[in-house]
Amino acid sequence: MSSDASRWPYHEWPSSTPVLDVARVLVAVASVMILGYDLIFLAFAVADGNGGLAAKYGIFVAVVGAANLAMDTLIRWRRHHG
Repeated sequence: MSSDASRWPYHEWPSSTPVLDVARVLVAVASVMILGYDLIFLAFAVADGNGGLAAKYGIFVAVVGAANLAMDTLIRWRRHHG
């Protein structure tokens, strides 16, 4: 295997900021924890036959997903246009 640095799979972005990188990790970790609890409560609501509450939990899953998408979009935009 060659020791050429250009062959490494990691690409360092010159316009990336450590703050955005840390924010991305924090949002991802928080999302996993929050969605874990949300899915548990969603399962309880479905098991109890509470469709309205299950719908609210489903909407919450979509909102958290949108927040993750927004964070990832912001970071990608910053890396390419920053």
